[in-house]
Amino acid sequence: MPFLVPIVVLLLIDPNHFILGWNEGAGGGFLFAFVFLMLEWYDVRRLLEFRLVRKRKLGIAVLACLVAAYFVVVYALNQNVLVAQFGAKLGYSSTPQILSWTRMWDYIIYALFISAVVSLWLGIKRLRQFPTPIVFLSGMAFILLLDASFPYGSMESLQFLMQPILMVTVFLLRAVGVRVDLVGYESLAVWGNKGFLFINMYWQCAGILSMTIYLLVIVILMVKLETSVFRKLIYVVLGAIGTFLVNIIRIFLIIYYGAFIDINLRMFHESIGEVLFTIWIVIYLVTITSIETHSAKNVKSDASTIPIARALTSHSNSKACAF
Repeated sequence: MPFLVPIVVLLLIDPNHFILGWNEGAGGGFLFAFVFLMLEWYDVRRLLEFRLVRKRKLGIAVLACLVAAYFVVVYALNQNVLVAQFGAKLGYSSTPQILSWTRMWDYIIYALFISAVVSLWLGIKRLRQFPTPIVFLSGMAFILLLDASFPYGSMESLQFLMQPILMVTVFLLRAVGVRVDLVGYESLAVWGNKGFLFINMYWQCAGILSMTIYLLVIVILMVKLETSVFRKLIYVVLGAIGTFLVNIIRIFLIIYYGAFIDINLRMFHESIGEVLFTIWIVIYLVTITSIETHSAKNVKSDASTIPIARALTSHSNSKACAF
């Protein structure tokens, strides 16, 4: 499977790239994209025609080697300085800006790699049947670009959207006995068993654009789902509500963890978001698949009873005519 080659190479040369933390590594995002790719392949596998002539095989191998070589040069040979210097010329000079700028290119390159391999392997027309991983990777790159361009909550419009999230989170924390106050529009003061915490919440921490990406993925999956428009709209709305609530739970658990378990939030903060969203997406997709499978069986069952009923009616009428 050529899609795994860059991921395996990156894992071997830099395991830290797979830390589930914001702009600390794109490896986890690559794994998400690969899962989405496999889900879409499973849906359309019977329609695919593999065009693996010698030239196409060679092209795919060259692409895999080029992407793997990029990761080796940047992360094994420590040439990420070149990428950072290019970003510095555009004004991305601070530490969080440089990290987001560098990781952004990882997502862009892997998105282009998937697009090129699918086009060579199956034909460019089949590319439209694999939109989810490409949209996910492109969306993550866009988030990182925004993070590099507007660090520390400097984008006021997104800071404004964060306020209702914090208000709901504060309400839930107080409901379970956590002493917490909302300071201004973007900070939380927390008094817990482990000490006092003052947390600045920027839009990156509130998960606003992460929610947008997950919702976009859900919308794409719903467009591809073979069901009525009304059902699709219901699934999208439920997906939006569920994604919003999962994000609220994420922030709630992080602050609760700091108040009652450990004020060192780094490791917990870096992992809980991806874990929760992964669980949510899996449950969401499995539930919808189960509902649609059950509905399809009922439709087939109803369709099969109609000819039987007609046959019985016809048989009854023929007897009546005979007498």
